[in-house]
Amino acid sequence: MRVFGSWFRNLALARKLILINVVIIMLPLGLMGYFAYVRFAETTESKVGDYQLQTLKQLTLNIDTYMNELNRLTVMPYQYPKVTTYLETKRTPGQPLTLDEISELNNFVTQVFLNGRVDILGVSLYGAGGASYVVLPESQYVTTYKLDENLEWLNKFQGHYGQPIFVATHDVRSTGGNIYKAFSIARELRSFDSGQTLGYIVIDVDTKFISEILSRVKLDAKESLYIADNTGNLVIRKDNSGEKLDPSLYLGKTGEGVNHVQAEGRGLLVSHITSEVTGWTTVGIVPIASLMKDTDILRTYIILIGVSCVGLALLLYVFIAYRITQPLRKLSRLMRNVERGDIRISFPVTGSDEVGVLGHSFNGMVAKLSELGYLLYETEIREKDAQIAALQSKINPHFLYNTLGSISMYAEMEGNREIITMANNLSKLLRYSLSGRKEHVTLKDELDHVSGYMKIQQMRYEERIVFEMNIEPSVLECKVIPLMIQPLVENSINHALDKGVGEGHISLSAAKENNVLTITVEDDGIGMNAETLESLRSHLRNTTDLGGQSGNGLLNVHRRIVLHYGVDYGLSLESMPFQGFRAVLRLPVMYLPGQRREEYENA
Repeated sequence: MRVFGSWFRNLALARKLILINVVIIMLPLGLMGYFAYVRFAETTESKVGDYQLQTLKQLTLNIDTYMNELNRLTVMPYQYPKVTTYLETKRTPGQPLTLDEISELNNFVTQVFLNGRVDILGVSLYGAGGASYVVLPESQYVTTYKLDENLEWLNKFQGHYGQPIFVATHDVRSTGGNIYKAFSIARELRSFDSGQTLGYIVIDVDTKFISEILSRVKLDAKESLYIADNTGNLVIRKDNSGEKLDPSLYLGKTGEGVNHVQAEGRGLLVSHITSEVTGWTTVGIVPIASLMKDTDILRTYIILIGVSCVGLALLLYVFIAYRITQPLRKLSRLMRNVERGDIRISFPVTGSDEVGVLGHSFNGMVAKLSELGYLLYETEIREKDAQIAALQSKINPHFLYNTLGSISMYAEMEGNREIITMANNLSKLLRYSLSGRKEHVTLKDELDHVSGYMKIQQMRYEERIVFEMNIEPSVLECKVIPLMIQPLVENSINHALDKGVGEGHISLSAAKENNVLTITVEDDGIGMNAETLESLRSHLRNTTDLGGQSGNGLLNVHRRIVLHYGVDYGLSLESMPFQGFRAVLRLPVMYLPGQRREEYENA
């Protein structure tokens, strides 16, 4: 990100505008197109699934109606008492039927075929005692006394209490050896009196009649339609693909629903509904790729149209961006010429927009530079004069030092120790104040300066000033700002001792705690009232200019500390009327390079 930010900042303005425009246009359009396509695809899939489910419901309803007609045929034996009586009889293998039995059974079967139309392939009656009567395709009838107890449909009667069982498509072989595809309806026949099982009736139905119902449903090239029972046996299918059906797509499906599944590496939309009549499940399968074919075409058109429109918009924007920034590029070239010293140029202002205002300001700047060019020579002369005056001003301090030295020498010849002491201390004060003016000194140097100053003041006030210092030895090498303590001591003398009577006491202490150097100057003068003290504190907090022409006032000291070390440090004041005045300096504990290095690094 840092590299990209640096690269972006150094781009030309027109390229920045083009890049920003590309991001602002392409990103929202791309996201909007993507989410619109996804939402459209989801909606299409949902609508197709609902439509497919409704189609399956209608198809299942038609099949159930057909199955209910066939189901009514399975209860016809109850309308023929002689048929149920026949099924109750105990028969031995090879025992022939009587003519009366043959007549009654043929009459019953004839009625079944008449009511069931031509879609019925065969009717089978099986008695619990061994009696049977079976009519197969292409035959009148056959009798057998053996019922295979391993038949799948026979095992399903448990728990159905006489309800019909629908058997999936299977092969039915005629007496002539031909094989027919059929599904069957079987019902357990019970006695009304005892409730005991009398036998079973099985009606075999040609599957082509269900195929006719399925033929009314229009399928796409890739769409498939299946009907299967709850064990996965296929009843019938209809599709145009010819692909083998994966049983997992319909096995175990109950009720109704629509699912999106993955099979053989492709997405499928699978709808299913289970018939309440037959228990069979009708399954409709549509490949998602086939379903979304029109959607993909629409997506392609949208992308092509979008890319074309955005491309044309970008070309137009590039032209506009370079056209808009052309005056700025020209102004930039003119400014480079001014940097090289050519100030006899001007920018043609043709409008009042931001560029026009900038060009007008540029022309004013160039005119001002031309006007100031004449004054440059005079400025250089004034600078030379100032340098000469500065050199001359350096003579005056040396003259003062020499004069004070001469005074000290004459005083020593006369034996006047007071004049010698005062002259020497004044010379040290002047050298400390007027020499190099280092940015930082040690606290020891600053205290030496204050001691010399106080020796002069004690000679002036004789016995009226008592001055004492209480300094921790560990802070003597701390780095401080020069001429920082002397103004506080001078303030105590000027505003406390001068306005009072009798003897004055001034104490100076310095200590460090928690990496903070605290310097306190305290006197026992007349102090000040709360209103004056708060006014002075407010002046220190809110005033930003330096205090006094001499630069040695309380405000000057406070501002210098704040500018050097921050607002957490500085000068604080405390006082009460007739109870003295206290000034406290707070500075960070720091050391000059090369002095107390270990302690400096720890700090």
